[in-house]
Amino acid sequence: MNIIINLYISIWSALAIGYLEKIPKPKYTLNQEYKAFVRYDQNTILLPYQESSFNGFHVAMENLIAGRQQKLNVVHIGDSHIQADYFSGQVRTHFNEEDLLGNGGRGYFFPASMAKSQNAFNLKVSYVGNWQGCKNVDLQQSCSWGLGGMTATSYDQNAQFTIDPNSRTANSYPISKIRIYYPVDNPNSFYINLITPQGLVAPNRLNADGYAEFYLDEPQKSVTFQLEKKFAHQNVFVLEGIALSNHDAGVQYHAVGVNGATVYSFLKAPKLEKHLQSLNPNLVIISLGTNDAYSSYFDGEAFKLNYARLIQRIKAACPQSSILLTTPADCALPGGIANPSNKAARQKIIELAEESDCAVWDLFTIMGGFGSSQKWFSNQLSAADRVHFTKKGYDLQGDLLYDALIQNYAEYCLLKAQASDMR
Repeated sequence: MNIIINLYISIWSALAIGYLEKIPKPKYTLNQEYKAFVRYDQNTILLPYQESSFNGFHVAMENLIAGRQQKLNVVHIGDSHIQADYFSGQVRTHFNEEDLLGNGGRGYFFPASMAKSQNAFNLKVSYVGNWQGCKNVDLQQSCSWGLGGMTATSYDQNAQFTIDPNSRTANSYPISKIRIYYPVDNPNSFYINLITPQGLVAPNRLNADGYAEFYLDEPQKSVTFQLEKKFAHQNVFVLEGIALSNHDAGVQYHAVGVNGATVYSFLKAPKLEKHLQSLNPNLVIISLGTNDAYSSYFDGEAFKLNYARLIQRIKAACPQSSILLTTPADCALPGGIANPSNKAARQKIIELAEESDCAVWDLFTIMGGFGSSQKWFSNQLSAADRVHFTKKGYDLQGDLLYDALIQNYAEYCLLKAQASDMR
């Protein structure tokens, strides 16, 4: 009998004696459709210690469900697997569709097309004027990157951009609160205004941490912004990120990824801490390592050192946050040869988790281990390069991660209930 069935027996036994009346249940992978190669029995959140810092996420879930906390914030950082938002978007959807958890808003992202890159599949972005992109994967560049890992710069005082998080998804993300991240302390920056039927509306406030905030009386499905020049010295605007929220209680699943990103790419971001702090995350998920290890030569110690530095920066910025590291998926090098470096990267991440009290979701093992990318490809779950995945494959990963998180929360609740009963 697998771990999920055992968990259900434990949960419902507890319910029978009056415990755990309100907790979400894992449900998206119970049929084990791909059990021939997916290790469903390994789909769990690994905690290095029983009294783990991951309990901060558990407590936030508990408080949200009990109505003691309005927003539960999850920040998912990664590479191309996250930039397109198929994987992270599936997790977001499951959180937001769970009645006990709710939809807290679309969250933080970067409109990547404005930096001449690929938008998340579920975002519609349009813009007017000339915008120049700068990405943290460009080794020769140094820009005011924040959490989003990109910037878009315009010297056009009449430039505009429109963000629509609703028309390309079945989910609903009404917009009633907006943050536009940019260098608010730069006297040469254009002003940023919201276009409304009544005309241009200035921000309700500017935050010294680097964003303008707008509040809307009536929720909107999309929003349009226009730059404004009032003084001769104003000549530039540098967009660093956007966050969309609502007035409802629920989960906000913020996702930021950059195609080709390594751990070092995010270490280059000077405003990483400020943007993270502004989101007040309860859980930070890091999905990096695929690009670091995409080589026949992989320096595991250098990778581990950089990753440890990234974790330290996140912990310093948000000491109350729980951190979940996900291991890179099995993949193939050019020519279809299975990449052994991902196995080595997995081991370094496991070591880091124990050393830094972080949780781990071991995708490498869950998907079937070394060489399993061929099985995913044969079942239309992996793309032809056996590095990226089809939407079906990313959806499966999202199903697995969500169920693992919910299962882990249920285990926490059960242990807490049992401990309370023994007092």
